[in-house]
Amino acid sequence: MKPIIKNSVAIFYPSGFLDGSNALEIITSADESEIISKRPEAVFVSLKKIIFFNKKGISYLVERLIFLKDECNSFIGFCDYDDKKYRSLLDMFNKNVEFSLIESEDMLFLFAGTKKFDSKTVIVYADEHSQKNQLSMALIERKINVKIAQDEDEFKKERKNFDFIIRNSYIGSIQKRVCVFIKNNIIIYTLKGFVDSSMSDSFDRQYHNNSIKVGFRIFCFDVSEVSSINIHGVNFLSKLSIDGAEFGVSIVICGLTSNKITEILRQDLEDAGILLYEDLNSFFSDKEAINQTSIEVQKVTKKVHIDKKTVSILPDIIDATIHTIEVLSDKKIVKKSIQIQNLKVNEKNDLLVSVVAIYDDIDAIFILIMDKKDAKEVCKILMPKEFSKEEFFDAFGEFSNVINEKIIQALKTKHIKTEVTMPRIFDKISEVKKLECTKHGVQADFNIKDRDMTLFLSNN
Repeated sequence: MKPIIKNSVAIFYPSGFLDGSNALEIITSADESEIISKRPEAVFVSLKKIIFFNKKGISYLVERLIFLKDECNSFIGFCDYDDKKYRSLLDMFNKNVEFSLIESEDMLFLFAGTKKFDSKTVIVYADEHSQKNQLSMALIERKINVKIAQDEDEFKKERKNFDFIIRNSYIGSIQKRVCVFIKNNIIIYTLKGFVDSSMSDSFDRQYHNNSIKVGFRIFCFDVSEVSSINIHGVNFLSKLSIDGAEFGVSIVICGLTSNKITEILRQDLEDAGILLYEDLNSFFSDKEAINQTSIEVQKVTKKVHIDKKTVSILPDIIDATIHTIEVLSDKKIVKKSIQIQNLKVNEKNDLLVSVVAIYDDIDAIFILIMDKKDAKEVCKILMPKEFSKEEFFDAFGEFSNVINEKIIQALKTKHIKTEVTMPRIFDKISEVKKLECTKHGVQADFNIKDRDMTLFLSNN
């Protein structure tokens, strides 16, 4: 099936049934050759004329779209669907998708292509906070006039005032095998179904250990959607708690009701030092407990020297960071210096810091340090007019995630496979300097008007 390519966007328009047999005819090798030769910004499949689809058919198209993404660095996914199709696609892959979903063909051109929308306005809302921010950031980078609705009530009230209304769209990226999100510098793992011996396979221990390295000290397991937990699940969580104790790590479990676990196993969790709460709200309402478990990062004397392999990814990190900040702040960033050294920053400045671990083909720690005034500038679109310290930190974390995703994609085009932890946010350089990764690395210093910005990269 020959795609229609216009404004640097290629769209396939299949019709009827989409299953494992006829999916083969939609994106053929000849179609792939044409797309690779023209290298469009986006490659999408329209579902407007599709009556029925199944996972086998969609999975085949996803496989071909990912191939084209890798070859052309194109934005990929599906468009032109109704609410039922949208929910079905997300549920089909348990929201773990490497493709994107854009509600209509017209909206797709907001996200990719050469078509201009200088005077158009867009309102964005999504059920998932991170999706709402990712969609908005993607549009802002393309100079689209965006309004982020803070809640559904505001969205319903304001939507009539905008040219485009984005409600059921989704920016895809591969997520962890265990769903992860962050709040108040606390990592929250969401578990579902049965928690048993399979937990040791589904849980990303490397991700967890790297999160400890960048300074996370509280890990919360939300088990509100868990049906039951047996002795194997309890043993795994207990060992996780015991292993983390030497680093000052606390494990919290929320939503573990009596019908999900025996009293003896519940006692085993408590004996392993695990804190149990009725739900997430009750845990986050317990400020004393959060403060008591917020243990300072331990000092480490081991010195790790940065290697050439790690230094080689610095240009990609710089490009992704500078581009994102310049787009969001509308300010020019000037490079001052790049040196191999210990982390050196003026501790008197009012700063905000993001620390992430990069791992897989390359093991590194990436630290971004910005003046709080500049951080507020790039995060203002993600926050309400009146915001708390926690909301500011969370917004800066979302902003950091946008940069991290760009780094992953840039390295992927060079056939370097990487994953990145959630960002740990600090507002005290003295705490950051207690991390082992600050002892030796490459530091790049920049200037945003009269204020400093620093990028620091070291071995993990």
